[in-house]
Amino acid sequence: MRHLTLSVLLVLACSKGGPGGGGGGDGPEPPPPSGWMSGSGGFFGATKDGTHFTAMPSATSQDLFSLVCVGHELGWAAGSRGTILATTNGGGNWSAQTVPSLATLRGIAFADAWHGIAAGDSGTLLQSKDGGASWALVASPVSSDLSAAALSTDASLAWAAGASGTILRSTDGGSSFSLARSGGPQVRAIKFAADGAHGFAAGDGGTLLATADGGATWRGLPAAPADLRGVSVSESGARVVAVGASGLIWRSTDSGASWSQVASGTSRTLNAIGFFDEDPDVGWAVGASGTLLVTEDGAATFAALPSPSEVDLYSVEDL
Repeated sequence: MRHLTLSVLLVLACSKGGPGGGGGGDGPEPPPPSGWMSGSGGFFGATKDGTHFTAMPSATSQDLFSLVCVGHELGWAAGSRGTILATTNGGGNWSAQTVPSLATLRGIAFADAWHGIAAGDSGTLLQSKDGGASWALVASPVSSDLSAAALSTDASLAWAAGASGTILRSTDGGSSFSLARSGGPQVRAIKFAADGAHGFAAGDGGTLLATADGGATWRGLPAAPADLRGVSVSESGARVVAVGASGLIWRSTDSGASWSQVASGTSRTLNAIGFFDEDPDVGWAVGASGTLLVTEDGAATFAALPSPSEVDLYSVEDL
């Protein structure tokens, strides 16, 4: 959805082309894949070529569970003790934003430079309409922990998901939420295609859920063979890739109609999966103890990359 040059000046950070982006065959070559990841202890890592990640300075020692970027300059990360960090210069530096809660925040999403939401423990929901310059608490219909957040590209629809199979839905951009689904294992990740109608959620027990009506209703899909921690959905909604326990990578190329397991080469838990906007065949999976994998063929195959840290990695940018 949304990277940075690792020379002395960070000039390319959050690389979001936006829905419908991409040039024709006669256009310029896409830039080298560049991206961010975050993890425990305030860790940030970045790459300018898709294969060499470097540890970067951080403004916090709190765990950072979720990361989102808009355009090439704006980005936000959320984590423990109500932490939200923001960059306005492509990751050149990050600053703490004022948040009216000390709850751990596990999901953050922005639709554009202004409209964002965050979700976290004890049902915590936050909304910003000014790029995070200010955040407001939003009344929550649940008190259970929330693990993930998503926002439609037009900022009209918002979602949060978490414990007890909870999925919340907003039709006013996150100003208010209602319960769309409850019951079952914890939902740990939720993502939508560019149309805002087709989405997928993933969680414990291999839980996979799908919606075709903007999250108003959800249907269960056959379970994956292990707990799932993260999910990525392509802009068209055709490719869905979920990752989870024991190095599981679970992939569909037909909008969730069928699934197959992709060899990851690791038995460590994978927490997140993300793809480079301007070449969506290129992506990364990150996980426990610094696990870092790369794909250059749309998640058909993965290879291990050297990691800049052995900390747990929780989030990587996703289109």
